[in-house]
Amino acid sequence: MRKQGAVTKDIIFSALRKKAELLLGRESADQRIRQENEVAILLNELEVYELELEMQNDELESSHHALELERLKFVGLFNAAPIGYLILSTNGQISEINEIGKKMLLAGAEIVVGKNFSSFIAPYDRNEFYTFINRVQKLHLKANCEIRIHPKGAPVFFAQLDGSIVTDPGSGNENFYITITDITKLKSSEQKLWESTERLSQTLEASHTGTWRVELNDGTVFLDHYSKQILDLNENESQPTLKELYDLVMESDRKKLITLVNKLCNTQEVDIELGLQTSVTSKIILIKGKAIDQLDGSTLFTGIISDISERKQLLEKEEEHERNQQSLLRRAAIDAQEKERHKISASLHDSVCQILYGIRFKLNHLQKNEPTETSFSNINELLDLAIKELRTISGELSPSILKDFGFTSGMKDMIHHLENAGFKVNSKIDRQADTLPAETQLYIFRIIQELLNNSIKHSGASQANVTVRFDKTQILIIVKDEGNGFQIDIDQALKEGSGLRAIKNRVSLLNGNLEISNDQGATFTISFPKEQ
Repeated sequence: MRKQGAVTKDIIFSALRKKAELLLGRESADQRIRQENEVAILLNELEVYELELEMQNDELESSHHALELERLKFVGLFNAAPIGYLILSTNGQISEINEIGKKMLLAGAEIVVGKNFSSFIAPYDRNEFYTFINRVQKLHLKANCEIRIHPKGAPVFFAQLDGSIVTDPGSGNENFYITITDITKLKSSEQKLWESTERLSQTLEASHTGTWRVELNDGTVFLDHYSKQILDLNENESQPTLKELYDLVMESDRKKLITLVNKLCNTQEVDIELGLQTSVTSKIILIKGKAIDQLDGSTLFTGIISDISERKQLLEKEEEHERNQQSLLRRAAIDAQEKERHKISASLHDSVCQILYGIRFKLNHLQKNEPTETSFSNINELLDLAIKELRTISGELSPSILKDFGFTSGMKDMIHHLENAGFKVNSKIDRQADTLPAETQLYIFRIIQELLNNSIKHSGASQANVTVRFDKTQILIIVKDEGNGFQIDIDQALKEGSGLRAIKNRVSLLNGNLEISNDQGATFTISFPKEQ
């Protein structure tokens, strides 16, 4: 640069010298001196201008170098940015775009510069894009919008556009500077969150459950509208204070709630039932919750509120029903014992006692008269009869043969006694019955014994069929006669007949099922699971 300045200087000086020589040849000495002074001043000014130009040129070169470095930095950042950057003309054409932007639009497959950006936007979102562009252009403010972009040969993705308008100082043209952020994952998460929230809302509504939150640092309470409905609070009013909640709780539970709130800092979970006396009614609520540590280091408690008044009432009714059932069972057991005692008493009185009276009468007769062989023979017969009756009664009370030889033998013995009395029993007994627990064998034995006795007493039949069969998972008992059947409704018979009630109770103890058919006689079908 300095060499070029020296050449220019020499040319200027040469021209000025020639001009001075011409003037000197024409003008006087004084004039020549004055002209030489003027030339000297002019040369001095030229040297000053030369220095200023050199300094300005150096500054321009330095500025140009700095601008180039900044441009290179910008280009590096522009292309390395994790989001898409693009510049649009006012008619929507892409004039510049970074590498991420190209990948977003075409996955790097084509050059997109010069194309209209709207061609990459899903048709159903183009109006949203045009509205966004008009807002930026008219207001000259930053704006954003969410649209769906459909690149060629790639799936649609959600994008957020942030943009502003910038005027080129050189040309005066306006350009849109826009960033593109892929928010597909965010939208997917929002959708899942919305679906979860909607399902939770429907679940809470269906179960009459609300949500609550308490900030431990200031005691702020938040109740959703379901919780307010449960507490009979006006949904349009502001959130209640802790004191207002305390006032809703019944006095007997209020201290329990206050103690719980005071200890929330040292508690991780909440599970408490409280009685409420609202402005509308009294009810019982269940509060559940747990501590949540927030990002700012504070802790809040959040959970659910459920109205369990109906559940409590149902539970109380069930408990009362259970107590009544237990009372009925105890009463039935006592009644059964009393009836059994009465039956034993009647059996002893009608059979054994009468025989013993006869023996006593014979003995008294012997005391008054001479004993004969016939007299002793009659006494022995009466004693044998008494022993037989006692054995029969004993067998009915506790069949020892059942304990000693098993169910099959016990059934055969019972059938033998019945047939001696003139009642025929056809039986099919599965031998597996002998492997059942002793208690189960006794229950089955008593059920069949009671059914056969009822058949003898009430059906008018001369025979009955008994089947005990084992299936894969259950045991089946069928007792059938061809007598008169039931003359009244079966349900009524079950209520009135103590024997049938006893049978039903024993079937229940076996976790079984009793079915009664009243067609051509009575048929009783009992089934219960093998495994008890």
